Amino acid sequence: MKIGSLCTGYGGLDLAAEEVFNAHTIWTSDIDKHASKLIKLKGQTNLGDLKLIDWSQIEPIDILTAGYPCQPFSIAGHRKGKDDPRHLWPWIKEAISQLRPSYVILENVKGHLTLGFSQVLADLAQIGFNAEWTIIRAADIGATHRRARLYILAYPNDRKRERIWEMPKLGIRYNSRANLQVQEGRFSSVIERWETVLNRSYPQPLEDGKLNPVFVEWMMGLPEGWVTGQGIPRNSELKLLGNGVVPQQAKAAIQILLYNMSRASQQPTNCDTG
Repeated sequence: MKIGSLCTGYGGLDLAAEEVFNAHTIWTSDIDKHASKLIKLKGQTNLGDLKLIDWSQIEPIDILTAGYPCQPFSIAGHRKGKDDPRHLWPWIKEAISQLRPSYVILENVKGHLTLGFSQVLADLAQIGFNAEWTIIRAADIGATHRRARLYILAYPNDRKRERIWEMPKLGIRYNSRANLQVQEGRFSSVIERWETVLNRSYPQPLEDGKLNPVFVEWMMGLPEGWVTGQGIPRNSELKLLGNGVVPQQAKAAIQILLYNMSRASQQPTNCDTG
């Protein structure tokens, strides 16, 4: 299966989709200078500004991913919604409408539920797509931080699905309030847990008295050197990492939503019941 990626960043959402669907990403779209550098280093095609793309000329894909900008909806910002110049949903809707992939995977902050989300659902319905959605925290899959995020799975409402997806087993629901402090010379349980999940020891949190980007990369569940060590300035590394997606978190969300989609497809319609 082929993936097209919008608002790609460092590609965390794509990593999750690739694993769940055994797919590969054939093109991306991002205008950030440093994200574009990472995309080029990974040998992927970058279509550039999604507002300017002629979708009729783009190679079809099976899965479209988009972790579109959260600033219009985040409670940490001014929540200007569609009045924010970073509001990209109308162009993402256009891409979905023209490409008509089998699956659309969207990610945003939890605050999107109370601002702009109803418009997303209405627009998806208008172009013939059903949707499932969920909130999942990074801490729910063992990460060292809470990071609650909204995930949406959309799919054409006229598409027949033969596969019945299984509900993922996430294990225990972890305590996201655990801190990162090292006490009495021993790692806190939350760090030890994430080390076990990643099968990789944690890097030092500070470097020269400042937050270490390698540590943040580890916190985000990325392969070592995925963002760091690529010749990107430290502050830009931290910005990319802060705006990114935890692949393990996204994977769990996609699996949950595929399971919910399977259940929904088994429910009888009015036509089925006569």
